[in-house]
Amino acid sequence: MAVNPIEVRLAHLEGAYEQINHRLGAIEGRLESIDSRMESRFAAIDARLERLEDKLLSREDKLLSRMDRQFFWVLTLVVLSILVPISLRVLNL
Repeated sequence: MAVNPIEVRLAHLEGAYEQINHRLGAIEGRLESIDSRMESRFAAIDARLERLEDKLLSREDKLLSRMDRQFFWVLTLVVLSILVPISLRVLNL
């Protein structure tokens, strides 16, 4: 029985397509693995950033409170430095 050259070529192409399908399936599996690892790492980074943000916000609140107190004292000193000379002039009359 003679084998038709077209059948040989078709069999060769079918084998090549099966190899390509197998390789693409392996690549797809690897990409899914990489995707899941990236998602978990991004989630870890997000959690770290949220903790850092909370820490920075608490520091910011502390700094704002301290600045408020210092502003109060500076304003008090400025007002006193204005009122004391005025009151001394009024009392000396």
